[in-house]
Amino acid sequence: MSAPRSCQRCKVSSASVLSRKEYFCDTCFRKFVSLKQRKQMMSGEYFQQLFKVIYQDKKKTQEEADMINNESRILVPLSLGSSSLVLLDILNDTLTEQKLTHKGKTGFQVDVITLFLTSEATKVREFVEKLKSERYVSNYDKLNFHLIDIQSFFQSGTHLFRVILDDISYTAKKSKLNENEYSVQGLLESFTNRSAREDIFSILVERLIKTFAYQHSFKAILWGHSMTRLADGIISSVVKGRGSQIPDALDDENMDSSYECRFKNLHPLRDVLLSEIDAYCFITGLTEYTYQYRPQQNLLLASDSTKGSNNATSRLARNMTINELARQYFENIEEGYSNIISTVVRTGAKLTSPIDTLSEQQQCCICEQRIYKDGSAWLRDITVNNGHPLEGREDEAYFKLWSESQQGQERSGYISLKTQMAAKGLDAPICYGCIITLGDVKNKTICWPICEEIESRKVLNEFIIGDDSDDDA
Repeated sequence: MSAPRSCQRCKVSSASVLSRKEYFCDTCFRKFVSLKQRKQMMSGEYFQQLFKVIYQDKKKTQEEADMINNESRILVPLSLGSSSLVLLDILNDTLTEQKLTHKGKTGFQVDVITLFLTSEATKVREFVEKLKSERYVSNYDKLNFHLIDIQSFFQSGTHLFRVILDDISYTAKKSKLNENEYSVQGLLESFTNRSAREDIFSILVERLIKTFAYQHSFKAILWGHSMTRLADGIISSVVKGRGSQIPDALDDENMDSSYECRFKNLHPLRDVLLSEIDAYCFITGLTEYTYQYRPQQNLLLASDSTKGSNNATSRLARNMTINELARQYFENIEEGYSNIISTVVRTGAKLTSPIDTLSEQQQCCICEQRIYKDGSAWLRDITVNNGHPLEGREDEAYFKLWSESQQGQERSGYISLKTQMAAKGLDAPICYGCIITLGDVKNKTICWPICEEIESRKVLNEFIIGDDSDDDA
């Protein structure tokens, strides 16, 4: 048996992690990941002013400085996966260090938002309460936890609309609905394709998070996406026809124009691989707080690499979504070709928004992203959707049999609904990506909250986990 290797950073402790061909001990590896996140948190004057402790100077009094520190509020979406947990853990360490260095003062406040499906409410709340009471009890005054049922999505807009896709013209119509008895679970179950279901779910989750940030005047949203997660998001966006959204998704410099430039987005872990984040979870004891995710042990020297592999990697390719396929590819090459992942992210960050070819600026009625080109016209140009007329009694007999089948009846119902919407519905701008997504839903129609003005959206109902764990807001 060979002697244990020493850490290449401190040269003293035994190595426990091998990453990017370098050996680390627990302490040095933790510092390695932490410094990468803190470097991003100090990128640019906006974030420097947001995170550092402000003191009085020639331009402001101590009271004004304290007010700035208290108003420096950031929002952290917590999915209870390894990445968002590591992001929050490093923020907690930063708060602790600032308290020690600045006699109890901190430069920022952290609000944590966790979204959940109604069926997961009890379990998710249990995990979040455990995290707050065990892991972050020392910073109870600087960390606020909010839980929001994803069902709130249907109350996040002023009006609820039925949106239908015309599968001949690839245009969309919308009409207002009076009733409001729709569920997110029902929406997801209406999709026949897992990739489309995952796509629409990510859209509504992002909308809820950004709406919450807008309503509560946060300065920034810190997304816990690893370099691997960003890379698979870039590739998946291209495949799903959402390539034009990549520049905005990776923009950490400009204010979010979709929400009236009220806040910035930041990806502090954009230089850290997912396998490194998972290794961080193991050496810091965060694995017990992960929910519906099993961290990998690939980088740990004293581990069984077969443990902790995610269920997604064992699925057949035909059963995987576009995002899962891209993620599996990047996870498989992390160890030997991590430079490919960083190249994808760097290239994606250099992309700029495409040239707008439309006569007037338009926003997609589903994903709310800006539309730069008419995807409907392009699809009409390359597609033939008009059927051939029936010829003879044999064709008519087969058509009658088909019309009486379940598929024929569903088609008849869709045609009837499309005719009604064409008569009374309003034109609804729709991007190419959402055209593809709506094509995989039953009857090509969904119920969706559409709000012309962001500020008129209803305030989201939330559960605040306080000291007594039962405060509602």
